[in-house]
Amino acid sequence: MSAGRWERVGGACAALGLVACVAGAVLDVRRAAAAYLVAYAAVTSVVLGALALVMIARLTAATWFVVLRRPAERVIGALPVLAVLVVPLLAVTRVLYPWTAPGVAEAKRAWLNVPFFVVRTAVYWACWVLFGEALRRASVRLDRAPDAGPLGTLRALSAGGVVVFALTVSFAAIDWLMSLTPAWHSTVYGVYFYAGGQVGALALLAVVAERERHGALRDAISPSHVAALAKLLLTFVLFWVYIGYSQLVVVWSADLPAEVAWYLPRLHGPARAVSALLLAGHFALPFLLLLPGAVRRSGRAVAALGVWLLAMHYLDTWWLVVPSVAPGAVPAWWLDAGALLLVGGATLAGAAWRGRALAALPTGDPRLEASLGYASGGAER
Repeated sequence: MSAGRWERVGGACAALGLVACVAGAVLDVRRAAAAYLVAYAAVTSVVLGALALVMIARLTAATWFVVLRRPAERVIGALPVLAVLVVPLLAVTRVLYPWTAPGVAEAKRAWLNVPFFVVRTAVYWACWVLFGEALRRASVRLDRAPDAGPLGTLRALSAGGVVVFALTVSFAAIDWLMSLTPAWHSTVYGVYFYAGGQVGALALLAVVAERERHGALRDAISPSHVAALAKLLLTFVLFWVYIGYSQLVVVWSADLPAEVAWYLPRLHGPARAVSALLLAGHFALPFLLLLPGAVRRSGRAVAALGVWLLAMHYLDTWWLVVPSVAPGAVPAWWLDAGALLLVGGATLAGAAWRGRALAALPTGDPRLEASLGYASGGAER
């Protein structure tokens, strides 16, 4: 499917989702706002995961990733779209967050107040968009003038970017999600949010790589590239479950009412089944499937697992948000679906439209030839 068709598909999905979101806001504004936050946080974390992946690959000189850089850069091209889509979230701040009410979380009022919340969100997005755009432009300049200038700029941007990224993503997770329960806190919450988003980004890249393997990158992506991507995906699946378990075991061992209360609506009622599904579908299933080398070298198998993990990542974000907003509520699937269509569709359309300016391969990268011949783990071209 061409970029133009992806733009039309994304636009149609966004229009349909907008209708559902408006109807939801009329019927139940609080639940509709929660659905929008779930979709927005899930999609944003995936795009931010792609940004982190591009920067980390630059810093580590990851040869295998060079042929997959352009698909990842197309994903981060959607950052300006998501920066605009944060406006509805800011508009419903007083609906979503209990700390906006008088007398709630007074001890944290210096941090949890609406003006400062809006300013911080603007700062987060300014950092992400600036770094994302600078990396994309420097990458394009490297194609036009393959010398040390753009390459040095890319390394410098990545070195500073990962530090800024770590801080801003952690604080954004605290502001947008953790503050839904202002009396509760966790020191690894931001890391958990990032880990889930990085799994989602790698899963999305696996899906895109399989599509490109039969298209523009037919002669570039080999089973070795797929295997490297699959191994990194397995690594972050394990990282995600490790951070989640670390948070749970500390909170549950202390058994303090203010801390355990966050888990209670997630381990009882309708969310209990979601918790069990996440443990099985976000950890156990991908862990077992990604162990065999034959599966890791199969682009079709890894892409199918990528689709599954994207669904699990959305469910994980739902698990973080909805029990805090409406404990014990029955999932309003059409509100969730509408919000996801709106945010996901607009993001897809924006990424496809802006991706037209990027070539299929970063021809100016000095490691491109080595990446095209990359071989690992006995995989055959």
